[in-house]
Amino acid sequence: MTASARTWRGAAGAWLGIGTAPGALVLGAQIGERHDGTLPLVALVIGGVVMCALLAAQGRRGLRPPAGENATLSELSPRYLPPVTDRVVTGLLGLAMIGWFGFNVGLGGGAVAALTGLPDVAGALALSVLIAAVLLSGGRWNGLAVVTTLTAIVLIALVAVRLPPPASPISVVPSGAPRDVGAALAVDLAGYIGYVSVFAVRAPDFTVGLRGRGDLWWCVGLLVGPALAASVVGAGLAAASGSSDVVAVLAGPEGLPVANLFVAVSVIAPTLSAVHSGVFAARRFAARLPYAATVLVIAVPGTVLASLRVDRLLLSWLTLLAATLPALIPPMTAEAVRRRRGHRGGRRRVSTWLWAPGAALALALTLAGYAAAAPAGLALSLLATVAHGAFGAFRAEQRAR
Repeated sequence: MTASARTWRGAAGAWLGIGTAPGALVLGAQIGERHDGTLPLVALVIGGVVMCALLAAQGRRGLRPPAGENATLSELSPRYLPPVTDRVVTGLLGLAMIGWFGFNVGLGGGAVAALTGLPDVAGALALSVLIAAVLLSGGRWNGLAVVTTLTAIVLIALVAVRLPPPASPISVVPSGAPRDVGAALAVDLAGYIGYVSVFAVRAPDFTVGLRGRGDLWWCVGLLVGPALAASVVGAGLAAASGSSDVVAVLAGPEGLPVANLFVAVSVIAPTLSAVHSGVFAARRFAARLPYAATVLVIAVPGTVLASLRVDRLLLSWLTLLAATLPALIPPMTAEAVRRRRGHRGGRRRVSTWLWAPGAALALALTLAGYAAAAPAGLALSLLATVAHGAFGAFRAEQRAR
């Protein structure tokens, strides 16, 4: 646990780094490509609200008492989940961090390759070695994350100014048949949920020791606001170029080649945060493993994924992430509220049946190709949590009589 209280400034690097990461630019480009170069306003608004809710609900657990429990996810997980579920979730998070390492370094490595003329593999390897060296050198990396995040903001501004769309990238009324529009909007929402799903679940790793809810909302705003803005710019880029491959567009004859330098630098902050949480997850399985070896457990397979350019599969991958992990948040939040209010019965473990059916439903629908998979799974988990709470209150009232 953290000994002294922190302000939001001490945690800003990780949150702003995710919010301004090129992944948000890519997400917006891929959404825009499916909507004829525009980003529906309704998807932007609903996506932003859901992102805020997920981040704030889980992030609160890391705050200092009485608002939170002043603990990281690796400390909270065994308190809330049964042992087997705790192990499974921790393992999934570790794998997700390897995937995010691969996505970020793949995108940045592709940008390095486009700048230098080297193969994608060489660009990914060079960036991986640099990031691993920063982590293995020890010390705090929040300052570096803030500096590289400023580079990401410059990138977004450059793309918006130098590659403007032919018309507004935001559409108030989505085009197309109502049935097709509804399916597309569900995929859009799944993309936004997926973009923050893993970070939302591990948010206590980045809120631990914060003073209170005001600091939490600053952090949430530093992620969600820039991410939504970057997705709008990404949609505009797709409209201007006709492609959602951000690196290829920037490196093209009508693109902005120097912007790939900003892409390469701006992936550093989100990659550092991914390894930060990945190390926590890995140490749950190998507590005696040296820190350097734990970093390599995340970085080496992540570099392999980066070499395979997993970033080009972003939307499909985010949809799968969104299908499983967010279902944990409603029951964990409800149990945290119950404990904070001092209900009789002590501290209960979150039942697997409260979140597993929602996760399974979302995953099955996703694999079957249904667009509303992620929102449906999250909704089922929320309904199960509400029903469980209502039934518990009813039983308590009956016993009182």
